Amino acid sequence: MAYNLAIIVTYFIEMLISYNFFSQMATKKKDEKICILIGTLLFEFGAFIDIVFENIILLNVVCFFLINLLFVIYSFNIKLSRVIFYSIILNVFMTALEFVTIFIISLITKNETTAYINNISILLIEGSISKALYFLTCLILARFIKKDEGNIKFPIGLFFYPIVVVGSLLVFWSICAQSNISDSQQFALSIVSALLFLSIVVLFIIYQHNIEKENKLASLENEIILFDTEKTYYEILKRQNEDLMIYAHDTRNHLEAIQKLNDNPLIAEYLSKLTNQLKEYTKVCHSGNHMLDVIINKYVTECKIKEVKFTFDVKLANFKFLDNNDLVTILGNILDNALEAAQKSDEKKVSLVTGHRNTYDLINVVNSCDTPPVATDFELKTTKKNKKLHGLGMKSVARVIKKYDGDLGWDYNQGDREFSTTVILIDNKKSATA
Repeated sequence: MAYNLAIIVTYFIEMLISYNFFSQMATKKKDEKICILIGTLLFEFGAFIDIVFENIILLNVVCFFLINLLFVIYSFNIKLSRVIFYSIILNVFMTALEFVTIFIISLITKNETTAYINNISILLIEGSISKALYFLTCLILARFIKKDEGNIKFPIGLFFYPIVVVGSLLVFWSICAQSNISDSQQFALSIVSALLFLSIVVLFIIYQHNIEKENKLASLENEIILFDTEKTYYEILKRQNEDLMIYAHDTRNHLEAIQKLNDNPLIAEYLSKLTNQLKEYTKVCHSGNHMLDVIINKYVTECKIKEVKFTFDVKLANFKFLDNNDLVTILGNILDNALEAAQKSDEKKVSLVTGHRNTYDLINVVNSCDTPPVATDFELKTTKKNKKLHGLGMKSVARVIKKYDGDLGWDYNQGDREFSTTVILIDNKKSATA
């Protein structure tokens, strides 16, 4: 019974090691608790196979590989080829370290290599040593494989603890191998050994979890900074736009007055051109929502500078029910992404259309895009190198849309090489009075 229990605990620890390793390789598909639950069920099935077939080594190796493969495919966003490759590597390391641990300890203590079969205490300590070495190997392997900024890097000082634990386990093993201590003392040492090893795994998983939380907090702080910067920019732009509109309006009136007093046809022609240019400037966008006008005028100018064709039609919906900050967040981020993609395309065009359908208003932004988007489970993934600092914009958009019981969708037309973003928003105040 004690031997079977040791096998069950061992497989659970192997699951935690695998979870820790692949957490550093890829993002999770599911919630952390669900991943661990599924992993526990799969690996304990492996423990059942081990117990029923009485530790057939080849069967255990194949079983570990398949269980690890299923666990990672279900829990993490990672390519199948990488999963297979890493699972094979982990399988090799784990099997090799188990044999190496048994043979080296047997060689040092001059005991039989099969001593662990008849002594549960020695089994627990040898298992703890081999798994501690396996865990350390996985940590070092993850550190070398994943070198980009998104990787969780464990400080060198943190590795000192598992090294000390391995040394302690070797001392405990040598004590248990002596015949002058009682079975209860051996068992106590073996339990302490198992708990010490488990503390290593728990320590690193907790550290990794805390780092992930800190990274999310840093991302939110960056998002707030970006939002505040954007908000300040639009406030300045709004004031400048108001001043320029007043100046353009007054100047146009002055030019028209001068034109009436003038008798020279050349001067009249020149004044007419200036007046028409000012008319074009002052009528760029008058939607009835001043902030919407400011945003569109900004992108009209920006697209001209970047030689991107920008068209808009906002007659049917001006989104006056939206808070100005929310309108800036939605349109600013979507149009920034559209403009960036359009610049890299051959056709270089962006269009913005708003509309009204039944009880909701919608925004549709279409831009030329020569490269198909990267997505997982219909969730767009940023292709930029620094993934922590990018992709925040669309998260902000999603958060704002949720406030208005709306929805966000996208589509890519491979034939036309166009990317389309659609936002649906509901005026809750209007709905409440209806």
